[in-house]
Amino acid sequence: MPGRPLSRRTTVGAALAAPLAVPVLAGCDVDPPAASSTGGPAPVQDPPEDAELVATVVAALVRAQSVLEAATLSVPSLGRRLEPLGAAHAAHLDVLVGAVPDADRPTAPPPTVAPQIVGALRAVRRSEQRLLREVRSGCLAAASGDLARVLASVAASTAQHTAALATEVTS
Repeated sequence: MPGRPLSRRTTVGAALAAPLAVPVLAGCDVDPPAASSTGGPAPVQDPPEDAELVATVVAALVRAQSVLEAATLSVPSLGRRLEPLGAAHAAHLDVLVGAVPDADRPTAPPPTVAPQIVGALRAVRRSEQRLLREVRSGCLAAASGDLARVLASVAASTAQHTAALATEVTS
């Protein structure tokens, strides 16, 4: 789904707002509700279907991260541009992997990325768009409100990074 090019004002505003997003991302957490002070029952664990959903989203994030790594290896000059996106994926992975007890991070085979800036950025953008579709789908399917909120945050982050990459591909 092609997006409209961002205006210079929007791009500068997003760059100025980026440092404010870090505390928001740091606040992403999937914690069960605290036990009530009246001595009520212990919090209920997330439904088992959410564990499968988290595993699916984690696999999608790992796949997207492998595309970032392949693009950076293929075109080293992209390292600085893609670093914020990689950091966001790493933070989201930490939150989601920590939400499911005894979960391990899966691995993804390294994809082949063209050794050209435009081709590598297109591959990253396609990967991010795929991730965004999967995270949005997960957000709608989540049984837990906490998980839905975290996935919505991941989707918002991914959408913003994808929009920034769109302007870089065309410029």
